[in-house]
Parts: sequence; C-alpha cells; structure tokens
Amino acid sequence: MTNRMKAILGASATIAVWATAFPFGKVALQSVDALTLSVARVVGGAILMLIIGVFKGLHIPTSWREWGIYILLGATGNFVYQVVFNEGLRTIPAATSSIIMALTPMVTALMALFVYKDRIRPIGWLFTVTAFVGVAVIILWNSTLTIPMGAIWTLIGMVLFAIYNILNRGLSLKGYNSITIAMWSMFTGAIMALPFADHAIDMIVAAPISAKLAMLYLAFFSSALGFVFWSYAFEHAEKVSDVTNFMYISPIVAAIVAAFLLGEIPNMGLYIGAPVILGSLYLFNRYR
Repeated sequence: MTNRMKAILGASATIAVWATAFPFGKVALQSVDALTLSVARVVGGAILMLIIGVFKGLHIPTSWREWGIYILLGATGNFVYQVVFNEGLRTIPAATSSIIMALTPMVTALMALFVYKDRIRPIGWLFTVTAFVGVAVIILWNSTLTIPMGAIWTLIGMVLFAIYNILNRGLSLKGYNSITIAMWSMFTGAIMALPFADHAIDMIVAAPISAKLAMLYLAFFSSALGFVFWSYAFEHAEKVSDVTNFMYISPIVAAIVAAFLLGEIPNMGLYIGAPVILGSLYLFNRYR
C-alpha cells in the first residue's frame, strides 16, 4: 500500500469518529458539564492508549525537550482543547461547531507558512477572508451583531487544534510513529485533567446511561483511536494539507448525525455560510 493511500485511510477513519463527536458530545453535555466531559474523554482515552502502548512497546521520552513538546500536545490537542471545545459545543448546535472547526486546515496552513515556510499566493489570502466571512454569517445570523460565546470558545479550540497539528507534523517528520505521538500527548493531557477527577467522577456517577455510553464512545473512539488514526495519516502524508483537508467532510457527517440523533435543524445562516466556508477552503487549498 502506498504512503498516499495510507494517509487517505488514516484521515478517513479519523473523520468517521471525529465527526460523530459533535452530536455525541451534545448528548453527554445534556447531563454533565464541559469540564467533566473533557476529563472523561482525556483520561479514558489515555488509559486505552497506555494499554495499546504496552503491547506495541513504549518509547519513553528521554529529554526535557521531548516532554515539553508532549505537554504542549497534551494541552493543545487534548485537555485544554477539550475544555474549550466542549464549552463551545454546550451552547451552539453541533453542525455550527463542526463548521467552525472546519477552518482548522486553513489556520494550520497559515501557521505552516511561518513554521515550514509554505508559501501562500495572494488568491489564497482572498479565500482566507471569504472563509471568515462565512463564519461571520453563521455566528451573527440570529445574534444581532452579538457573537455567541459558544462560537468564541469554538474558535479558540480551532486555533489550539491547528497548533496541535503543527506540533504533530513536526514530530512525524522526525520519525516518531503515530502510536507514540498519540499516547504521550494524551497521557500528558490526562495528567492535566487529574486535579478535576473528583468533580468529574461525581457527575459521571449521577449521569444517565445514555450520557455514560456517549462518554465511553468519545473517550475510546473519538479521542484515543481518533488521534492514532490522525497521527498515522500525518506519518504517511507528503504535506500537512493532504491530511487536514479531510476535515471538510466532517461538517456534513456531523450535521446529518445531529439531525437524526438530536433533531437539530440548522437555521438559514448555516445554509448560507457553510457553502461559503467550505467553498473557500476547497479553493484555498487548490490555488494557494
């Protein structure tokens, strides 16, 4: 199997479990708060990753620099990111959250401009502007020029995850395998979550079975296996955008699942803004 095919399979598997995280996250947030859901996802995912790591053979970081990078990965892609993302998801529809998160490939590419010296042509900057115009349409449609806090939290989460992608790519280029990156980044994220474990356990115990099952799915599939698939895709990709472009599919899957699972029907702002964003993202990566 070629590296390109491996990257495609890894990215496709990731989107399958990440897109459904939006509606399943909404199910869990009906019974627990954003912090509890974040702790459950990160700690549960870390436990599964450590089990996988034991069977695969643990590579233990040997320098403070390695640990520093994994701590940054644990924050930007796991615990801090999860808290911010879930806080946003708590108050905005799953489809809206997924559309905002779809900006991650573009923001990642803009960061790669400075980190990896990837050039962006003027037309790429034009599509960057139009994509953010689409975001403005979505978040301001029913808000009378007041930006919902949920959208702001989600935008912050999107930037954090773009940083995670840049750091992840850097380790992949140095030969680190996907299991190692996912395991230690989730492990450091779980360490950050431990001070809040008592609060989380109390809420999880009191939550209904539907919320418990949603959190199990989010921890084991959307978190642990999702990050393994994502790192695997980066490991075999030629360029960052070869992987991050797959995030364009996520809003479609998330909107369909949310409609059936939660009965969320998008307002007109999403129907207008989403094509502007997704079209801008597609053209950005084609012509930048």
